[in-house]
Amino acid sequence: MINLEWLRTFSAIYECKNITEASKKLNMTQPGVSKHLAALEHHIGKKLFERTTRKLTTTEYGKFFYSQITAPLQELEKVEHYSSQRVKKQRYAITIGCTTDFFKKELMPFIYSFDMYIVTRFGNEKELIEALEMDTIQLLVGIKKHFTYNHEFDFLKNEELVLICSNTIEIPKDVNQNEKQLIKWLQKQTWFTFNNEQDDIKKFWEARFNTSPQIIPRYILPSYIDIIESIKHSQGFSIVPKHLCEKELEYKTIKIPFKTLVPINQKLFYSYKLKNRRSKEINAFKEQLEMTKAV
Repeated sequence: MINLEWLRTFSAIYECKNITEASKKLNMTQPGVSKHLAALEHHIGKKLFERTTRKLTTTEYGKFFYSQITAPLQELEKVEHYSSQRVKKQRYAITIGCTTDFFKKELMPFIYSFDMYIVTRFGNEKELIEALEMDTIQLLVGIKKHFTYNHEFDFLKNEELVLICSNTIEIPKDVNQNEKQLIKWLQKQTWFTFNNEQDDIKKFWEARFNTSPQIIPRYILPSYIDIIESIKHSQGFSIVPKHLCEKELEYKTIKIPFKTLVPINQKLFYSYKLKNRRSKEINAFKEQLEMTKAV
């Protein structure tokens, strides 16, 4: 899992264009800043800066990476600022984990009003499950049920999955009338997916065709929102939660190529370890989130 402090250090270096100035801004030593940068580059397997004795130049991937993390970092800083302003009263503190999709669509509009100290960690579901098991996170929010560890699950919500594609893709006439032709045609398309296991594609395929898919996704992205954005600007198909792409469907920047007779749903849960010392904090967070949903 990417350490949040690595991202903050990278952002400071990018904005200051100098490790010395970044260390002053972060109130860190220069070796500490360099260590954070090296750890981040090693983790993502990409160079973010070209370093010479005279200057520091951002790589093209570094520019792209900065554009991807700026908004989430700003939102987290709002959370931290809001929490730091409310120190006169004893409040529960908790570290939660969730995907960036869930945070942006489900938590961000409400979390600043929670009467708690909240640290939020992002990652894909595998990373978050491991973090929960290692006790670096006390509660996962908006996660699918897993069987990796003996964690507890409380139902949070249902979400509908839909097949989407680029608006520019032409659907062959009557292809939907012949199931074999439809399967063959879909398997030739470019697919985006959320993970290597293709969980969402499998759910759609089993519900629509009562069989397993024979698909090799070309692109695996860790965020549904990134998948939707990519499909807007390229040619491809994916299975995504409908509520995440309602705006794009309304504006017709993407489309649902075929209607599915039976809705395809997946359940999301809270997840936590049965034996933990934060049950009060977990219950307090769940209660406050449920109150915002009821309003």
